[in-house]
Amino acid sequence: MSAVSEHRRMLRVGPLLVVLALAAVAVAAACSSTGGSTSPRTLAVPSEFGTVQDAVDAAAPGDLVLLAPGIYRESVLVVTPSVTIRGVDRNAVVLDGRGGLAAGVRVRDAGGVVVENLTVRNYAESGLAWANAAGFRASYVTAYDNRKHGIDVFDSVDGVIEQVWTSGSADAGVLVAQCDPCRIVVDGLTTVDNGTGVLAVNAGRDLQIVRSTARSNRIGIALHSTGFSLCSPQQGATVAGNDIGPNDRRDLPVGEIGIVADNSGVAVIGGRDNVVLANRITGQPAFGVVVAPYPELEAAAPLPDEAEVGEPCRTRAFIPSSGRIVVTVWPATGNRIQDNVLVGSGVADLAIASFGQDPSGAGNCVSGNEAAVTRPADLQSLAPCDAPPSVGDWNRDPLVVPDLDRDQRDELLEVDEDVEPRRGPVPPPQSQLPDAAGSPARPALGSPELVDVTALAVPG
Repeated sequence: MSAVSEHRRMLRVGPLLVVLALAAVAVAAACSSTGGSTSPRTLAVPSEFGTVQDAVDAAAPGDLVLLAPGIYRESVLVVTPSVTIRGVDRNAVVLDGRGGLAAGVRVRDAGGVVVENLTVRNYAESGLAWANAAGFRASYVTAYDNRKHGIDVFDSVDGVIEQVWTSGSADAGVLVAQCDPCRIVVDGLTTVDNGTGVLAVNAGRDLQIVRSTARSNRIGIALHSTGFSLCSPQQGATVAGNDIGPNDRRDLPVGEIGIVADNSGVAVIGGRDNVVLANRITGQPAFGVVVAPYPELEAAAPLPDEAEVGEPCRTRAFIPSSGRIVVTVWPATGNRIQDNVLVGSGVADLAIASFGQDPSGAGNCVSGNEAAVTRPADLQSLAPCDAPPSVGDWNRDPLVVPDLDRDQRDELLEVDEDVEPRRGPVPPPQSQLPDAAGSPARPALGSPELVDVTALAVPG
């Protein structure tokens, strides 16, 4: 071949080689950015990374940040999806906020993140917090003496909170807010010495609180509607197979639901279509289970219409009122209270309250419960599930939500701020995640499997 012919061939082939080379580089970069060409890594703290935050910042989706025993005095922000933060020893790996840092681990706009087998304590807001996360899991976590919440889940779905201890939080041991449908399972929780053990605000449909213990709180478990966030009303949650009570604290704050639910086991305040099934509820100073409408003062938005209530939360728009609404009454309708064992409640084991309306038409039903005192009297005859009601009188020993103004509510529910709340003891050693040091990371992907609550028995 002549030199001229060879030169012409290279002119034709050269650009093709350049294009192929650039394509190869692009593919390699894409694989690298998605983790497709690399296996998940284990990032060890402190042997490889000096702080938890350093390791989290270096992590890619699917990686495991593994913490050796020690006290980590830092607040960790996670924005990378599908990262797992795990301690090798639940009781000896401690994130400590020293009372001033906001949150132990805060996950923002990142799905699939898992925190497991460690302790978080002494944070000014929350031990663990997820916001706007599609997929999350908290497993084998001890969260105590965090000022507001042990675990805070806001605007997040597809999650599991399992084998967790929460104590010493003024607002709630576990807060789940603003999701519908939530697809969240709270299973095997122990929540003690909090304002409310578990508080679900505008959260429902495939939200399960099961096989858990709630005691020594001011309120055990509360399901609550409000106009101050999206996803109203609270609806469609299940509380089943739990051991509840006594919840008798008076030295911790409680929200306005306390005007009717204070020192109660399970409170459905302005919620609808919830199921309270096969729980053991003992020694409540007020009510074992109470279902009541909620008169909210100065709400930011009106009640949603029925068409909007049926839509998923993420398709709705928050349209605030042009001015504060004097009173918004959230009805409590369609709730099912069945097959619970209730013993020793101070006011009534079972109660359905009213607020200026006939409670007989709200569609709440009560059946198969072991209960000595109800309000109204003979409640299980007045409102049975799956059977016509017998002749009875809803006006015999009724329960009426008090019509209180702001000052009256504050006075009723005030806590002496000059008295330091009595904290619970340091939690005893808790059970460990099996093979914490050796098992691979398992990101929280997809929806969790819901528990078959019909198979749950009342705790012994």
